[in-house]
Amino acid sequence: MLKAAGAGVGLTALGTTASTGQQTDYWTVVALPDTQVYAKEGTPYGKDQTQWIADNADAENIAFVSHEGDVVDHGDDDAEWQYMDEAMSTLDGVVPYATVTGNHDYATLWDRNSSVANYKEYFGLSRYDGRDWFGGAGPTNGDEGRDNLSTYQLFSAGGYDFLHLALEWEPPGTVDDPSTTLGWAQSVLDRYPNRATILTTHSYLRDEPQQRTRELQEASKVGNTGRTVWENLVSPNGQIFMVLCGHWHDGTGKSGGEAHQVSTNDAGSSVYELLANYQFRDDGGHGLLRRIEFRPGDGSDAPDRIQIRTYSPSTDEEQTDSDSQFGFDIDFDARFGSSPGTPEPTETPETPDGPTATFQQRTDGYSGTTDTMIRAAEPETSYGTAETLSIGGSDPEGSGSSTQALLRFDGIIGTDSGQIPPGSDVKQATVALETSGEGDGAAVHRLRTDWSADSTWASLDGGVQTDGSQAVTDAVTRTGAVETGKSSIDVTASVEAWANGAQNAGWVFRPLGNDGWDIQSADSDVPPTLTVSYTPGETVAGDADGDGDVDTDDVDRIQRSVAGEDGNIDRDAADVDGDGDVDIGDAVSARNLAEGNQ
Repeated sequence: MLKAAGAGVGLTALGTTASTGQQTDYWTVVALPDTQVYAKEGTPYGKDQTQWIADNADAENIAFVSHEGDVVDHGDDDAEWQYMDEAMSTLDGVVPYATVTGNHDYATLWDRNSSVANYKEYFGLSRYDGRDWFGGAGPTNGDEGRDNLSTYQLFSAGGYDFLHLALEWEPPGTVDDPSTTLGWAQSVLDRYPNRATILTTHSYLRDEPQQRTRELQEASKVGNTGRTVWENLVSPNGQIFMVLCGHWHDGTGKSGGEAHQVSTNDAGSSVYELLANYQFRDDGGHGLLRRIEFRPGDGSDAPDRIQIRTYSPSTDEEQTDSDSQFGFDIDFDARFGSSPGTPEPTETPETPDGPTATFQQRTDGYSGTTDTMIRAAEPETSYGTAETLSIGGSDPEGSGSSTQALLRFDGIIGTDSGQIPPGSDVKQATVALETSGEGDGAAVHRLRTDWSADSTWASLDGGVQTDGSQAVTDAVTRTGAVETGKSSIDVTASVEAWANGAQNAGWVFRPLGNDGWDIQSADSDVPPTLTVSYTPGETVAGDADGDGDVDTDDVDRIQRSVAGEDGNIDRDAADVDGDGDVDIGDAVSARNLAEGNQ
């Protein structure tokens, strides 16, 4: 869903402001569009941009700088990298910043399988040593040429804490696989659920037609389109409020290389998507950059405003057309003070009224808990008797190998005392876990495949996949970072499904990051506990097995009960004539009901 983008208002000329050490009452994020032409031709524009930022960092309260990719034009040309290294070094020690890879930053244009050695040499991890605002890089899978191409940064401005995600060109993978770029990005978001987030990636929004990208341009078709990034990462994570990108320039004249739109995410909040790329204008854009100003109290329809200006430090000119100068009214406190729609670690809620069933290994005679972990690093090894289960994206540390945990509570649905009657309305179900080692947490998915305590990574065909076959695609919950002590997750939807006849295969815990989460198993002194509050479903006369209908299975159960054989039977339902006991007359009545249902 798109809202009409806010039109620009009349503004004074920017000019080049000498730093006075005095801060404005607004703060600014600067976006640097594709600098490839400046690097190729060695013109001063790229260095003018960063020098202006350094000179005005205090006066304009510049909180962060984001380069939108295509740092250079030829990824194998060392001279171009040296030019941009010198330009960006002007920002060192002045302001936090990030770069992302563009298609031109690879040794072979359009081919992500070609070398990125130059990018990593000049803009890799070593560049940010000692920077307290640098969060980290990923994903890491042991491929020196491909690892750590995406990064994240932390900064604060205006009394708010922000996260910036810098994702490689056409970021690959899925959000549930932390060994991929999208999965790594999701793990970072889960680690910082209360930080409003800006995401930058090279190719995302097109200018003509104005829409998110729908086809991959990378040579081997590895990666994700802008549309997929929106659907799988941006829209479900309410803390992401802005997406920046470059690359596209299909429009003509002053409209070329610019686009902006306001989209509505899954939580109903606005996301501001901005494209800027001036490489095909005169002199590659003669140094045009984007100033994104966060102005408290300047809104009309909301208290505050984000104002976008497009300015060239080299020419001291501001672009004032509606594609270059525009803004959005917003409530900073409402949007930046929390993370709408972003799951946070679940705390144990108050127990609602109604019957409650509790299941814990070796408690009140219950012995139905099965759990284990499966490790990619030891694919044939079974951990069914381990007292600690680990969930992590890099186990052993630095290996990039995933470890998953599996958990199931058998025998929770039934008509015996202590069980949840079939067809019950499950009001609340939580699993309490004892966390013995804090970590990045997990995405918890309901399983659909059979497994046992002896299952291994190999026996489950390379770990459990959330493909709809082995496990349900949508996560029951994402825990976010988990601390030592009691952790509780809401599994109400899962138990409700099981009460209504779905297969109970338990859950898989898939890692949200490389920092492993350790939980105590059913073999430990503090086994997992499932607590379920429910309202029993309406009793159906004759439905002795509680499956919702009356058939020959019910007749058989009633007959065996009359004969004195042990059996799992709903005596209230089996007492068809309502005389207070179950006898041969009830069996006959049940048979008649069953025949009538055929």
